[in-house]
Amino acid sequence: MSQSQPPRRLARAEAVLAARRRHLTVVLEDAHDPHNISAVLRTCEAFGIQDVHIVVERGHAPSINDAITIGAERWLTLHRHAGAEAAIAVLRARGYKIYVSHLSSESVALPQLPVDVRSAYVFGNERDGVSSAWAENADARFLVPTSGFTGSLNLSVAVAITIYERLSRARTPSDLSEEERRGLRAAWYAKLAHGSRELERTFESYLENPPDPELSFPWDRSR
Repeated sequence: MSQSQPPRRLARAEAVLAARRRHLTVVLEDAHDPHNISAVLRTCEAFGIQDVHIVVERGHAPSINDAITIGAERWLTLHRHAGAEAAIAVLRARGYKIYVSHLSSESVALPQLPVDVRSAYVFGNERDGVSSAWAENADARFLVPTSGFTGSLNLSVAVAITIYERLSRARTPSDLSEEERRGLRAAWYAKLAHGSRELERTFESYLENPPDPELSFPWDRSR
């Protein structure tokens, strides 16, 4: 395969990389249901959210259902924290505002939150919600407005709506530094080789001069 004809999968990877975001991150605390957490990971990857923080405050670390994620977690950066305090310290050190999904009289509707700030959106499980540390350290508590008799949403649905609403109003398509892009490019190219040493060598030759982004989708059979 010559340098003049770069592999299509690398061009696709460049298109995904060009839309990757870190100014918005999702935090899941004690999301024990494998279906829910797996659906969240798939949604985050599909919408270009690179980082997901998984916090274990009570109980045990969640498992991931590969049948639901269809491999989405391979392209994400997953951060695991033992407790809310540790996660809060990391997020603050990285410059994030903390917005906590919480049903209370002090909560504001999601659209009222600013969109063009570095923000972490925190979600607890459907039974217990978030632990007190999150509510106490939140820059704001928010809710997704509903108008039916059912006053709350499934976790994965609430996360999906939050991400879509935020990104539909954000002005920055990607905020990765060049160093971050290089790091993800190297990791993704290696995974796209699927263990083939020959492909690894070929893909490595494009790391310093990557192909132009090419946006194509699995259902596009015309290319």
